[in-house]
Amino acid sequence: MDFSQAFNLLMFQTVSYCYNVGVYDKAKVATFVELHQITKEQYKELVGDDYVESNQAPIIR
Repeated sequence: MDFSQAFNLLMFQTVSYCYNVGVYDKAKVATFVELHQITKEQYKELVGDDYVESNQAPIIR
């Protein structure tokens, strides 16, 4: 397992935990897909819905 795969697995486990305990909602989980921290397939596995691309520009705060 290379660094990229290990990082992806760690991020998926972290995001999964936060989603399952109610800290993150589907929109927050989608943010991690947009940032290429988890895959679209992992998003679907976690939330049960297909990931839909957002056409909206990101909001920078």
